[in-house]
Amino acid sequence: MKNLPTMYIRIVLLLAVAMSAFTAQHTARAADKKHSEWLDSLVVSTGAIWSTQDKQTFWLQSNQHGRFGREGNLFFNRLRLGKQDNDEKKFDWSYGLDLTGRSGNDSDIAWTDAYAGLRYKDLKLTVGRKSEFFGLADSLLTAGPELYSSRAPNIPKIALSTNGFVNISEDFAINAYLAHGWLGEEQYVKNAYLHQKFFYMRYGTENTYDGINIYAGLHHVVVWGGTDRVTGFRYPSGINDFAKIFFGKAGGSDASSNDQAYALGNHLGSIEYAIQFKGYERDWFLYAQTLFEDSSGLVGGGLIKPGDYLLGLSLINKEPDATIKRINLEYLDTTGESMNSDGSGSYFNHGEYFSGWTYEGYGIGHPFITSIPGQDYRWFAQNWLKGANVGMALEFSDLVNPTIRFAWIRQKGVMYAPRPAEDTFAFAINNSSRIARNWTFEQAFFFDAGKAIEPNAAMLLSISRSFF
Repeated sequence: MKNLPTMYIRIVLLLAVAMSAFTAQHTARAADKKHSEWLDSLVVSTGAIWSTQDKQTFWLQSNQHGRFGREGNLFFNRLRLGKQDNDEKKFDWSYGLDLTGRSGNDSDIAWTDAYAGLRYKDLKLTVGRKSEFFGLADSLLTAGPELYSSRAPNIPKIALSTNGFVNISEDFAINAYLAHGWLGEEQYVKNAYLHQKFFYMRYGTENTYDGINIYAGLHHVVVWGGTDRVTGFRYPSGINDFAKIFFGKAGGSDASSNDQAYALGNHLGSIEYAIQFKGYERDWFLYAQTLFEDSSGLVGGGLIKPGDYLLGLSLINKEPDATIKRINLEYLDTTGESMNSDGSGSYFNHGEYFSGWTYEGYGIGHPFITSIPGQDYRWFAQNWLKGANVGMALEFSDLVNPTIRFAWIRQKGVMYAPRPAEDTFAFAINNSSRIARNWTFEQAFFFDAGKAIEPNAAMLLSISRSFF
């Protein structure tokens, strides 16, 4: 839907907003008593972004699922609606729609969410694009988990999962996920598939005000199948090949020589740990993640890699009248000498799937690891770096409750071709004011600076109306 005329985009969004508002007004009286069986959330927004450079700042791209694109100046209208399943019911269904009409140098519509789901007891089936958070990290203030952040647009998938953490016993719970996704045409290997699975364990009491919870898990993704857009080579994608990528096995005679020697497809993963200390006044949450790209990262010293990890610490304040609600500190280091079994040691790059770990030109992994574009949808991840992130959520009143973020990134290029270090700094402050019943006014300021970039300041203003 790219390159649509600006007026057309605005008309479509205005019609959608008008129809949604009309429906909401006719159901508002009943909704005050009980949410509709078909709709329990409806929010419409309009706003604008202005930047001194014609590109988005770091924090306007991080954790946004590609919502605002790459242009620095644009107007937008956003519609969010959906229904969540009710955990009290044995069987229930859900759906969600989140679309943003963007009007700048180019005008288009970003489909962030478009999904439907079914749940039976503790098992869920979801089809479509859905905003999800993956990994053991602070879901509110993190810059992003190492393997799978919220920077890129959501990938269309069919996913089977548990309904979050599910108790196996009084003190032991698991969280499992298995998905098949489609990466589309905007890849060097066209129409490649995504295989994704994770398994997390939690030990400890469910009491939210006392005790300790210990977490551990593994997250594994594979880009596989598809057709090389230059040579026309078709990568294996049959049922037997699925079994090979599931277990990280080498390809058969119809695979490339590289896939026959190592593993079929482009494998990536993270090993993650966390511990949570719970109290009546506050919680402490400490977490660590490390990456791997093949089975060599899963054995021996691969579980703990000095110079190759993400560390995070969060303080969650539970006191209702507290001004400081949450603080998060993170440190990322990928400069260790860890190498894959083929000697490459180059996170998010690949020798055949040249788009690497990207979707529609956005990096899927940690946002500190940026990518340089090449021909035919090639992307080259700049993966040799150190960086830190500090986040704080404050609350003074309904009008003043800012979230402040600051990131420092020391970029050194690529593991196999390092360059002199270049520092980048990114700042953001976002305030969401509740100005009236069901009305919210958002104000945000962003600033990026560094040795290799032009200073870039940006401002976002947006107003939202919630009907449910």
